Amino acid sequence: MILEFNELPWTDATLVEVSVDRNNPGNHDEVVVHVRWPDGRNEQVTFLECRGARLALNFGVLGEDTIDRAYVDEGSEVLADCRQRWAVSGVLLPELQCFRIDTCATGSSLDILTMGWRVEPR
Repeated sequence: MILEFNELPWTDATLVEVSVDRNNPGNHDEVVVHVRWPDGRNEQVTFLECRGARLALNFGVLGEDTIDRAYVDEGSEVLADCRQRWAVSGVLLPELQCFRIDTCATGSSLDILTMGWRVEPR
């Protein structure tokens, strides 16, 4: 699963939209990232069963924001902190992963803590 995510054509893809879906909190917590790949295809990457997210988004820059890189961040401090907070209540999350997306124009970063993900056409 990590290799598949890391191998998507992230570099120079356009970050079009980010949304958080909590229409059924605790049962349906998703982060959706709409991207336009360098070849022009529009798809959405949906992060399923999210346990948290840190979205450091910068606005005010005119023009589209392209992605510098995206990868599974196995050494993430955000991930370690989240696991520790859940462990206090007796919940261990060894399958939880941190997916990180860094952008170029705005210097934004997204850290999404999730159990899984999928890509679908938009």
